[in-house]
Amino acid sequence: MNMEVKMKALTLLIILLVCLNLTALSNTSSINRVPKITNQFSNKLSFIERNKPYTKNICTNYAIKPGEKLSVYNVNGSIKFIGWNKNYIKITAIKRTYHNCNYLNDIHMTLNTFNGLNIRTVSTSKDCRARIDYVINVPKDTLFGEVYSKEKIKFKNLPNDIMNNILVLSNR
Repeated sequence: MNMEVKMKALTLLIILLVCLNLTALSNTSSINRVPKITNQFSNKLSFIERNKPYTKNICTNYAIKPGEKLSVYNVNGSIKFIGWNKNYIKITAIKRTYHNCNYLNDIHMTLNTFNGLNIRTVSTSKDCRARIDYVINVPKDTLFGEVYSKEKIKFKNLPNDIMNNILVLSNR
């Protein structure tokens, strides 16, 4: 009888271990299946696209000299200028992509300091919704060169006369 109890206990233990192993195996296989489906169809079917973006913020400062102009060329996002009482420009670039977080590496903010500060968005991303949204803090007396954007350009805490040199590209 003692041996019969041990056999029943051993059988029960084996059944329990097999059930735990099958449960773990089914969880692992479902985790592995989802990325394969997403990777296969992400560029082919729009309804699989991710609604919430992957983001990455980049901040940099530039000490603008008197008489230098700020120019921005951004066809892949919005621009918000905020006036402040400091003597440098603070650029916050919010990179966004929807298909794959690796596409964040395919959209860039470039800075050129020839004749002032020139900010440009360059994208080689396969995600057509990849973008950079800029929040740029500027001294209130900043001179603006050309500012291009297919999206919103907002101004906060700046004099009204700065709008004279702003060109917004139309959505085509």
